Amino acid sequence: MIHHWKKTLAILAVAALASVSPGTATAAPTGLTPANFRLQQGSYSATIAALDKVLPTAGFPDVVASANRTAKPCSAHAPAAVEAFCWQSEPGADDEGGTDWYPQGITSSADADPSGAYQGQTVIAASWYWHAGGVDRGDRIAFVDYSDPAHPVYRLVLLVLPTTNSAGKPDFKPVTNSSGDAVHAGGMFWYGNYIYVVDTSGGLRVFDLNHIWSVDTGGDGIGLQSDGSYQAFGYKYVLPQAFTYNASTAGGYPAFRFSSTALDRTGASDTMVVSEYNTETTDTHRVVRYPLNAADHTLAASTDGLVHGIEAYETGILKTQGTASVRGRYYASTSYSTSTAHYGSLYSYTARQSVAKYENVLQPYPEDLSYWPGRDELWSLSEDPGSRVVYAMRESLLAWPLVQNGDTGADVKALQYLLNSQHNAGLTVDGDFGPATLAAVKSFQTAHKLTADGVVGPNTWSALVPTVNPGSTGDTVRAVQTELTAHGWATTVSGTLDAATVTSLKAFQAANGLAADGAVNRDTWRDLIN
Repeated sequence: MIHHWKKTLAILAVAALASVSPGTATAAPTGLTPANFRLQQGSYSATIAALDKVLPTAGFPDVVASANRTAKPCSAHAPAAVEAFCWQSEPGADDEGGTDWYPQGITSSADADPSGAYQGQTVIAASWYWHAGGVDRGDRIAFVDYSDPAHPVYRLVLLVLPTTNSAGKPDFKPVTNSSGDAVHAGGMFWYGNYIYVVDTSGGLRVFDLNHIWSVDTGGDGIGLQSDGSYQAFGYKYVLPQAFTYNASTAGGYPAFRFSSTALDRTGASDTMVVSEYNTETTDTHRVVRYPLNAADHTLAASTDGLVHGIEAYETGILKTQGTASVRGRYYASTSYSTSTAHYGSLYSYTARQSVAKYENVLQPYPEDLSYWPGRDELWSLSEDPGSRVVYAMRESLLAWPLVQNGDTGADVKALQYLLNSQHNAGLTVDGDFGPATLAAVKSFQTAHKLTADGVVGPNTWSALVPTVNPGSTGDTVRAVQTELTAHGWATTVSGTLDAATVTSLKAFQAANGLAADGAVNRDTWRDLIN
């Protein structure tokens, strides 16, 4: 039996998909010199070993098992929403509507380990920064036990910076920047035992889950107290900063603003992407990809000791709150621009294709993004008190174009070829979406139990596009060849996926960050049709 909240999400997803269409596309991102963006790893904190001797270490499964707050399934304003929950809202523990702390970054145990679980735990993690003023409490992470999505529970853990106090004893303090304010923690990702958190002007701060400490909950102090106890503003557990990555640029590039980050496990090797938030067209709006070392879960340094970017673009996207990359396709969540309800927008692009904007489709005040490969889910969260939602969107149903009655061009030709191939529609392939094509689309939708509205959107495209391999023949191949030509790879529309077509196809795939294998899967179809 389906839960009522799942029914709600399913209804919302269908409605959102039916209405989501890209606005006017802007130019493709401008390539930059990636090696000019640099990070340098700092030394591992020696104080952690000293604190290990005086504080009990907690295992991560024990922290998850000690969850003392309850989230609840809810609905999200988002396209293709498949999961959503809201934070606890109770007097004295109001994470949903409180204004002392604001949620920002998101990651999951699928980032930590390709299996989807870290030390046997299935977890969503969200960073929060202190917003209330007074004594700054820095940052914290909510570790949400998501083994049962219908009953999510969580434990809050304070992030701390290990120090040595004036008496020479090991100590810790809140995580703050050079001004004494909480690090904004606008993005995070989890890689092995490390959690990476962005530090806007500094680079990255890295926290080690092998050293979670239990502290005294009987007081509201921070660090070592006069009675010899260690406290953390009443939190039971603290997670220490182990080391940093300090940022620099070369080649005359202005300093990079580290606003959000995400892990990408969908390429040939693991990488991270970082993006910057800026509000003016005269600012920079860049995204940079860096290599990772899967052996020790650090960033991969070059022979000069620096970690250099391996891909970098100026996107032109204002107010970017989160960026993720999935098999060569980038997504960006942005703050509201036109919505009186403060809905956010979703952008999508590849290295070669124009930036498409899906306006006002995200929960108000959206933040970071994170992709869960095993679930095909793009996760995000919102920060606005009273409407804070953590939610997942079905990635494979995002960023498809809408094609409908009255449209013309290569996408319509490809659609007609596909309808002929997959539905025996018998259409004349003329690139004109007229009455005959409309009738064929509705017939196909009915046959596949889709809403028969005649509009070709994510669900219809997904049902229409088969996997095509070298040597295949027929109208499906003609659709591929038509789209390759439209994208600048002139290809004879022969109906055979021959050597010449495979060569063009591999070049197209490589240019768009896809695996250049010469086979047409759903990701390649989506890029071809866009």
